[in-house]
Amino acid sequence: MALFLVPNATAAARTKVAYPKARVEIVGCPKLDTLPTKDRDGAPVIAFSFHWNSKSIAPETTSAWEHYQRAIILLSRHRHVLGHAHPREMFKIGRWYQRANIEVVTSFDDVLRRADVYACDNSSSLFEFAATGRPVVVLNHPAYRRNVEHGLRFWAAAGIGVNVDDHLKLGAAVERAIEDPPEMQAAREKALRIVYQPLRGGAELAAAALVDWARSQAPEARRQRERRVR
Repeated sequence: MALFLVPNATAAARTKVAYPKARVEIVGCPKLDTLPTKDRDGAPVIAFSFHWNSKSIAPETTSAWEHYQRAIILLSRHRHVLGHAHPREMFKIGRWYQRANIEVVTSFDDVLRRADVYACDNSSSLFEFAATGRPVVVLNHPAYRRNVEHGLRFWAAAGIGVNVDDHLKLGAAVERAIEDPPEMQAAREKALRIVYQPLRGGAELAAAALVDWARSQAPEARRQRERRVR
């Protein structure tokens, strides 16, 4: 590997350790510039999503879906709730949403177009939704260890949204997220600066890095062709 395009300084430092001879460029995330914005205003819409249950990897990869089921049903009685999930769990969790009379939304782009608040246990989509300027709720599971630092969601950038540890406090957390006070907005921006550097313009930076790298490789490629000819 000769070139890596990475989203932030932490990823760049770790890549440099693993591939000391490679070129590493920090470009943010080009995808962010293509994310849909909310289609229309109206009563707040809250979307829930859950990762697939891979608890055998680590406690922090445990899905929080079962932990919050009852609280989501209670919330759906007075708030407009949408149900989403990781593709590997969409069929199972989607059937549960249907039984609970919660509308299933399979596409994350549709979540972005419709939701005012996004609640999720563990997914890059937490940060993507927050990057559109809207609040998120971080759903913690009792198995998640606070004394283990994996980075980003666990726990350096967990301030991306309101953290919930107790399912009984889910409703209050969602209401606070709907309010989105200035201190919450500031915490969201702080977390986003950890994840994406910069927050915008990633495609242009990535393209420029690729072109510059290709140009730098041209003389060596020419020398190799000449050697083959001789």
